[in-house]
Amino acid sequence: MSDVIMQQVILRKESTSAPSSSEAAEKLGRAGATVVDEKSSSLLVEGDEETIRSVTRDLTGWKTIPMKRYSVPDTRKKIGW
Repeated sequence: MSDVIMQQVILRKESTSAPSSSEAAEKLGRAGATVVDEKSSSLLVEGDEETIRSVTRDLTGWKTIPMKRYSVPDTRKKIGW
């Protein structure tokens, strides 16, 4: 059994001729991705990396921006013996 890597991406509408956010969300949903947040000109999508990549490749007028996660550094003082 292989590990499925879930990824979050932001889709930003860059053209007025691009499909609407609801049309894009419907297309992503049919492919198996989950739309976490939907606005008129952007979508936050979560799902399998390859699924998202294959669907967004066909969405002309939309730009894909991968989400980056950063870990917060531990700023507590460490006192050792």
